[in-house]
Amino acid sequence: MKKSTGLLIGAGASYELGMPLVWELTTELKNLLTPEKLRKFNAGWREQGGGYPDEVIDDFVSVLERSDLHYEALLGYLETQWRRQRSFAQHYHGLYSWFVQMTYYLLYSRQINNADYLAGHLPLFDGIKSLTDGGKTLRIFSLNHDVMIEAIAARLGIPLHSGFGPATITLPLRDKAGILKGRLNAAVLDEATIERGAMPFPNPPEPGIYLLKIHGALDVFAFNDGKDLLKLMPDGDGPEGVIAALRAANEDLRYIHPGFPSGQVGALNEIAYADDDGVMQFLRRTLLAGAFKFDVRSSQVLPVRMLEHFRANLNFVDRLICIGYGFGDLHINTALREWLDASAGRSLEIVNPGIREIPSGLLHLAPQITLSQSGAADWFDDEAGIERPQNQIVLKQVSAAMRKLGPVRGQKAKAAYFAQRQQSAKERLMDHLKGLPKVGGKPDLGAIEDAEATARKLAADFATTEEEFMVGLLAYLEAELLVPAPSQWK
Repeated sequence: MKKSTGLLIGAGASYELGMPLVWELTTELKNLLTPEKLRKFNAGWREQGGGYPDEVIDDFVSVLERSDLHYEALLGYLETQWRRQRSFAQHYHGLYSWFVQMTYYLLYSRQINNADYLAGHLPLFDGIKSLTDGGKTLRIFSLNHDVMIEAIAARLGIPLHSGFGPATITLPLRDKAGILKGRLNAAVLDEATIERGAMPFPNPPEPGIYLLKIHGALDVFAFNDGKDLLKLMPDGDGPEGVIAALRAANEDLRYIHPGFPSGQVGALNEIAYADDDGVMQFLRRTLLAGAFKFDVRSSQVLPVRMLEHFRANLNFVDRLICIGYGFGDLHINTALREWLDASAGRSLEIVNPGIREIPSGLLHLAPQITLSQSGAADWFDDEAGIERPQNQIVLKQVSAAMRKLGPVRGQKAKAAYFAQRQQSAKERLMDHLKGLPKVGGKPDLGAIEDAEATARKLAADFATTEEEFMVGLLAYLEAELLVPAPSQWK
């Protein structure tokens, strides 16, 4: 009997579609939140009647300045301090929630402002469709907060079941004056189902993707006093509809109040909006981040029971492909170990370009584990037997080089390459003009007898195909990679 395949998706998979890895996101957060900026923010909050004690800010700054702590470790530190420092517990919890909100906004901004990049790179993941061909069910367990799987499924026309529904609700979208402008649909997962039942994935299994987001998501919110969850439904066709729904929820769900600086109510790590009766309601963001995910001592929006749903659904597969996960979450590692332990017929393939050895906690299960030094897109191509044309191969290589350089160095290198090409074009144009007669020391453009023919000749001289352009860019980026980075935080 053919083995049932599942995917466990980590940050490394979405990395190839433009989302940040842990240290890249950490760099962005630390660039936005320097100690000086944090203290300035706090001074502003105090002027408005809020803010945090100096002891709490100074304590957080002491770890914020450490280069060895990524953002999840920083969140974990705040969680630890709110349990230890009873007199400041409320302040540490507030700072934790604010830092999670900053993380949400950075991921949200990267997701919605990345349309061109996403459109160009989504086709590189077309190989995922082979895992659903022939009416197969593909279970995907995502540790990411983004909506990349939804976008891939929408592009390929793969049915997507998220474990929400069948109940749905509609949310009223309003303009800046509070006037109704449209509605946004969402599927509901109620408290009773979360706590006592199985998530409502189709049973018997139906073709398509069964998606379970384990650590919360940009498009999943708690509502009804945090008892129930909802997941946004696409606001249109294709990947664009997935992104449009995410944008609408964050920008067009409003509660207008003139007493707030922006003219609408803002809430920490929540979206405040007016329902159809004008009553204020809240959607709580569900991002689960930090060192205490699913820890009973932690305060989190996402129900702890979601981890049990992951364990239960994992038992429906006997071949699990782990793509882009760094094995940094103990609760996930434990679930994987116990799943493998349960049957010698189960197998785990770890897909990561830099993988060299089996994670230590799984060494005793080595005969059931294989390592694949590959990126996500390449793995899907190999699985589906897709042979890419040269221009797409170069595109993948350019993307990989850009990401290795990091967002700042990558953009600087790309800009330098463009400047180099422009300078080269300028020099070639000047060489052409040197052949013209001079009037007052300058080329006499009037001496050009056939301007149209000259323009065609110049265009032919300067013409380059997209592939030639990308090959040149790749060579430039690879040369830049040989130059040591000035600092981890640059």
